[in-house]
Amino acid sequence: MLPANPQCPNGIGAAFYDLDGTILNLEYISPRTIAAMENATRAGCVNVVCTGRNFPIVPDVLKYGSMDLFITVNGGQIIDPLGNHLLSKAIPKKTALELASWLHEEGAGLNCLTSISAYFENRLVSYMTQAVHRVENSDRLTDEALSLEITSQKNKLIVDDITPALEFVDDETNFVEKMGACFDTEEDLKRCVAQLEARGDLQIAVVTPTEIEITLLGVEKGSGIEWVMTQLGLDKSQLVCFGDSGNDLPMRPYVGTFVAVGNASDEVKAIADCVVDDIAGDGVAKWLEAALRGEAYHL
Repeated sequence: MLPANPQCPNGIGAAFYDLDGTILNLEYISPRTIAAMENATRAGCVNVVCTGRNFPIVPDVLKYGSMDLFITVNGGQIIDPLGNHLLSKAIPKKTALELASWLHEEGAGLNCLTSISAYFENRLVSYMTQAVHRVENSDRLTDEALSLEITSQKNKLIVDDITPALEFVDDETNFVEKMGACFDTEEDLKRCVAQLEARGDLQIAVVTPTEIEITLLGVEKGSGIEWVMTQLGLDKSQLVCFGDSGNDLPMRPYVGTFVAVGNASDEVKAIADCVVDDIAGDGVAKWLEAALRGEAYHL
């Protein structure tokens, strides 16, 4: 366990790491961050990935590194380092096909994460690019650049329609772990989210103003953290998490300390106990290094 510090008076028994935008930039994690997590492990802290990704697209440097557990697809799966599913809450094939048909009718671009791969529709690539432009007011990302980013990563495929991938699952050896959708406008998203939530069987995480993630009702990163906390016999006050975006918000009620990186959304920063340097500035590593000394890190 990491020693007590002013932010964590009962010490730190487990740390939960969001990936994209928090410690992971595409497939790159800085050596300083890797070293800090390894030192935390040696100090007796349980390291847990807590991501919206599925296990096949978690970088190998984490699978074969210092991670003890993997909370994937926003809490839908909890997996050990050998790839065994300790907890599984998948979207039934029938439900997934119904959702895909309805969301296509609503004009959404879709993705789905299964037990074996991740599938992104061509139309989703365009929508995701638009979302980046709207949120960041930036021209840094084109459809071509985003397509290259996706396909350059192992087990990620761009397809015209995710339906054939959904038809291939069997709910036993290969199942739908999470779905996602992008919309033309914020109004489209709000309208569709309202209808999806009214079903009463789905959990919707709004990631950007035009992008959502879909899991079964009650499945979110917080539910995964709660399961791990119970298994480890730890108290909430002994848990810390690191995040940057909307699907990280459900972690807040389940940890004693919530750390936001400097590039996090305003909504995430607003509920954080502290804000550290952005991903490029190794904010998570700096926080862990201070915690190993029994100190609290501040910008």
